[in-house]
Amino acid sequence: MLIWAHGLWGSPNGSKVTAIRESGIEVVSPDFNNMELEERIDILNELVSNKKVVLAGSSYGGLACALVAQQKPEQIKAMLLLAPALHLPESPNDVPENLIAPNDLPITIIHSTTDEIVPISASQDYINRSENKISLIEVEDSHVLENSIELIILETKKLLKL
Repeated sequence: MLIWAHGLWGSPNGSKVTAIRESGIEVVSPDFNNMELEERIDILNELVSNKKVVLAGSSYGGLACALVAQQKPEQIKAMLLLAPALHLPESPNDVPENLIAPNDLPITIIHSTTDEIVPISASQDYINRSENKISLIEVEDSHVLENSIELIILETKKLLKL
């Protein structure tokens, strides 16, 4: 199962998650609108507590997923992060430099080299401080990654082993 965490200005039925659903993938996508980061993490922790899942998150949702994976790595099969806002110093990510990827967790990050909202350095720094072999796919796109939908679906299917 895929659990989707949308971004700060996204929705549980945004363009990326809708395209993923339309490709035949079963997705649970909570509505995180008007929620602080800690609330999002609480909901994700509850969703992953019953079975191992693949987490996917976009921007602020990617930050929430990375924090959940750090807290409960045994519940995560794999993770897809899309332009993740891993650099934001917001509770409980008060010191972003302490956010690292769990060892041996398959992780793919798709991030635009021309992202004007979350710099690609946020992903590169996360990779550099983690001991995990994270796959970074650099694209030329906007922060929303609207031109990378097919790639997102392909990478999601790889992580789900479909």
